[in-house]
Amino acid sequence: MPRASRYLKEGYLYHLTHRCSDGEFFLRFARERDAYREWLRTGVNRYKVSVLGYAITCNHTHVVVDATDRSAVADMMKLASGVVAQSLNQRKGHEGSVWEHPYQCTRIESGAHLLNCLRYIDLNMVRARKTEHPGQWRWCGYDELVGKRRRYRIIDQERLLALAGFASSRAFAEYYATSVSDKLERHRQVREPYWTEAVAVGSKEFVEDAGEAVAHRRRMHHYKIDIEAEENLWVVRESSVPYSSAFGDKSAF
Repeated sequence: MPRASRYLKEGYLYHLTHRCSDGEFFLRFARERDAYREWLRTGVNRYKVSVLGYAITCNHTHVVVDATDRSAVADMMKLASGVVAQSLNQRKGHEGSVWEHPYQCTRIESGAHLLNCLRYIDLNMVRARKTEHPGQWRWCGYDELVGKRRRYRIIDQERLLALAGFASSRAFAEYYATSVSDKLERHRQVREPYWTEAVAVGSKEFVEDAGEAVAHRRRMHHYKIDIEAEENLWVVRESSVPYSSAFGDKSAF
């Protein structure tokens, strides 16, 4: 199972995307999704990680974290993915890896960029045409974010409000519900791949800093970074090597 990556920098927000091995739909049944959500919640409480959003689909998961302790983040993710994989293998006699490694990590700037990322992952199953609204998919953070889920919560509401710039949970819930509705009306099926494929998403200064940090950690001063503006945000991508290699080998977080 993966361990904390030396490339994960503490003090930043990260969108973690973990895909099932070979594109398999190992989470297609509610039983597996329920188990993943419950073990993610257990990991949040056990390792004291601030999770700001999440979505569990049929073949991959999204988790947005405040990485104050990279080892704690890795332990949380390892717990959820590990228990689900072990249970699935035992029940179905599956052999081989259930998950791809390493996780994909995209650094996200706080404020409006964080809000847009949360909305993007909550709309995942709408884009997949499995549901009409994220409120109909109970394996995502939408109900927590709009105040409909009161028990067995995963999201750190207090930390989220501070990072998103809202004074109250009510104000945030009203804003978020309205913004999701607006997105559904305007760009329901539009995929925004940079949220899961880029090194970083945010302001120009933010993504330039993130790109330079990745290049420095890889000790490749000739490392070329592509930066492009998209819809009033900036995206930094690796241009010469696969994205995942920037975060270590297959055992890396």
